[in-house]
Amino acid sequence: MEIVRILNNNVVEAKKESGNHVIIIGNGIGFRKHKGDSVDQTDIDKVFILTNKKLFPTVENLLLTVPTDLIESCNLIVNYGKKILGEKINQNIIITLADHLNHAIKNARDGFTTPNPLNWDIKRFYPDEYRVGKYALTVIERNQFISLPEDEAGFIAMHFVDATIMNEKKFTNVSTVTNIIKTILNIVNQESKVVLDEDSLIFTRFLRHIQFMAVRAVEGVTVTDEFDKEISNLIKQKYKNEYLIAQKIAKTILQKYNIEILNSEIMYMTMHLARLLNS
Repeated sequence: MEIVRILNNNVVEAKKESGNHVIIIGNGIGFRKHKGDSVDQTDIDKVFILTNKKLFPTVENLLLTVPTDLIESCNLIVNYGKKILGEKINQNIIITLADHLNHAIKNARDGFTTPNPLNWDIKRFYPDEYRVGKYALTVIERNQFISLPEDEAGFIAMHFVDATIMNEKKFTNVSTVTNIIKTILNIVNQESKVVLDEDSLIFTRFLRHIQFMAVRAVEGVTVTDEFDKEISNLIKQKYKNEYLIAQKIAKTILQKYNIEILNSEIMYMTMHLARLLNS
C-alpha cells in the first residue's frame, strides 16, 4: 500500500493496489514517512476500508481530534476485548470507542460525569463485556491520567455488545434488549420460589438464550413457529408451572414492548426454565 496522506505519526491514509483508499492506524506508522512511501505491513494495527468516500472527512476529523495516546489506548482495549470475548469484533468499534472515551474524558476533567442507570443490569447480563469495560477504565487511568467512574464500564461494555451481537450486524436497540432481559428475569423471580444462582452455568445458558431471543424479537428476525404438537403437549403437561411463566413473559413483552413472542419461542423458553428452576 502507498501512503497518500499522513494524518499524524500513528494514522495515515493509503491507497491499495485495487485503488481503494484506506485509513491505517499503527504505532509510529507515519513517523518520518512521506507521500508515496510504502506502508510497512508489520506496523499496521487497524485498517479501515471506507468504500463510501463521504465518510472519510468524518473519520479523519475524529482521528485528528482524538489524542494519539487515546487511540493507542483504544487499540489496547479492543485487542483485550478480542481475547476475552473470543469473537470477531467489528473493526469500527475503535472509531466509536475513541469518540465516546474522548468525550467522557473531557467531561470528567470538567467535573461532569454521565450516570448509567443500566450499569448494574449490564454488569449482570453481559459479564464478559463488562470485564472489558473495567479493563478499559484501568487503561485510561494509566495512560490518560484520569479516573473515570464505574458507570463508564457499562457504557464501554455496550460498545462491545453492539460490535459482536448478531454476527456483527449493526444493532442499535441494545437498551431495549437489556430492558426486556430485565423484565423476563423479574417475572421469573416473582413467579418461581427458587433462588437463582446467577453464577451457575445453567443461569448463564438461560441468560444467553433470552438475550438472543430478545435480539431476534426486537430486530424482527423471523424464526419458524412450527413445533411438534405431540412434544409441545408433553412439555405443557410435564412443565406446567414453567409453561405458565413463559406465557406470562410473552404476554408482558407484548404489552410493554409491543413485541410478539412466537409459540416456538415460548416452548424453548419453557424448556430452559425447566432446567433453570429444577437444577
